[in-house]
Amino acid sequence: MTVAVASRTLDGARPVPEGGMELLLWILVWSELVVFGALLGAFLLIAWLNPSAHTAFHLELDLPLAGFATATLLTSGFFAALAASGRALRRNLILAALGGFAFCALKLTALSHEMPALVASENRLFELYLLTTGFHLAHVLFVAILLLVVAWRPAPRSVETVASVWHLVDLVWLLILPVIYLG
Repeated sequence: MTVAVASRTLDGARPVPEGGMELLLWILVWSELVVFGALLGAFLLIAWLNPSAHTAFHLELDLPLAGFATATLLTSGFFAALAASGRALRRNLILAALGGFAFCALKLTALSHEMPALVASENRLFELYLLTTGFHLAHVLFVAILLLVVAWRPAPRSVETVASVWHLVDLVWLLILPVIYLG
């Protein structure tokens, strides 16, 4: 008769099998990139088919505020990276989350400036802009909340996972910025 003994960590919890969370993380990363890639591809196609609408749309964007929001989001990603590297986990996760909330506030402020002119234009690019940036904004808000949840009880593996998702959010914004704002 053999007796199976389950391995346990010091706190009594069973360890998560290797590879399970990483696979889910990669599925999330690739699915997000596909969705945002499709939205940005549609934006580029419509802009190419109607250059005058693209020019009119582009004139209504608040580029300085978008630049400031980008710097805020990337700074937040820096704090997430510091946390993932094991430095001051709780403090850096909270700073990353606060940067995410600041990005949301800046983006909502920009939308409040842009909305009246863009709605009046009946431009299809505006619909794609709102869908793409709104979907990204929802991601930023959700992951910023996750950063705070992980900061409450930071475990190295959870910190690495949430920081990786945060970097995905940064990457998506770095794809949105040149296509929509700088294009």
